[in-house]
Amino acid sequence: GKVLLIGGGVANFTDVASTFKGLVRALKEFGSALKACGTSVWVRRGGPNYAEGLAKMKNACEEMGLPARVYGPEAHLTSIVRDALTTSAAGGLKPLAEPNVKIPAVKPD
Repeated sequence: GKVLLIGGGVANFTDVASTFKGLVRALKEFGSALKACGTSVWVRRGGPNYAEGLAKMKNACEEMGLPARVYGPEAHLTSIVRDALTTSAAGGLKPLAEPNVKIPAVKPD
């Protein structure tokens, strides 16, 4: 399936709920096309009124039957991108297992 990533950092002054109104309108306008091609929606944002904005995004996706994951500033954007890009639409929204990274030991100073 396809992935729609909507994300950004933690805003200082941008009203997230207000900016998400336009995104919700776009989702409603193109929701049937997104659903037809198996698109999942992944959202990550923080800032003023972010909880209200994220709730609007989640509700809009649920109303249209679009699979979605919605995160606030507590989640790292890079991990969300990783999970979104490795998720199979056929298998549902399953996060990728943590990578097995070997970090060499560092000698103390």
